[in-house]
Amino acid sequence: MKIKILLIILSFFVFENNGYSQKYLELRKASRLKYFSFYPGENIRFKMYEDEYFTNSVITGISDSTLNFNNIKIPVSKIEVIDIRNKTSNMSKSLGLLISGGSLAYFAIDFINLSLVQKANYKDVINNKTLINCSIGIGIGVFVRLFAKKKYFKRNKINRIWIQDIQ
Repeated sequence: MKIKILLIILSFFVFENNGYSQKYLELRKASRLKYFSFYPGENIRFKMYEDEYFTNSVITGISDSTLNFNNIKIPVSKIEVIDIRNKTSNMSKSLGLLISGGSLAYFAIDFINLSLVQKANYKDVINNKTLINCSIGIGIGVFVRLFAKKKYFKRNKINRIWIQDIQ
């Protein structure tokens, strides 16, 4: 019985499944373990060396040195910058949205409280101090959202863009 189990376990190692591997685009900084990956079917936004503007497209396939977009093949060596905003967390944008939304919600709750619950006069419903504070909060939230760091992966000596295989 022990021999049968041993033979079954050994057969798994002898008869490996050497199936097909899938290729993916990997963006990695040489000094870090963290990396970003793009697989076929994902949307990618990139800029090539000779272009002024970013190109947005869906990856339909990846070969050894090119990215395929429908009928277009682009060598990975010609890509200068890749937009990685969708691959990372945008904490500052979320914070700006939270500040703006909180200020707007405070104004709405105060307005509803004074007008419907306390049935105050229409002149007393809009308080100038509350309006100024909420406007400042909305402005700060919009300011934080607008000036949040845009996240791009730029090719240089440290940042590398290459194609890897999943085994």
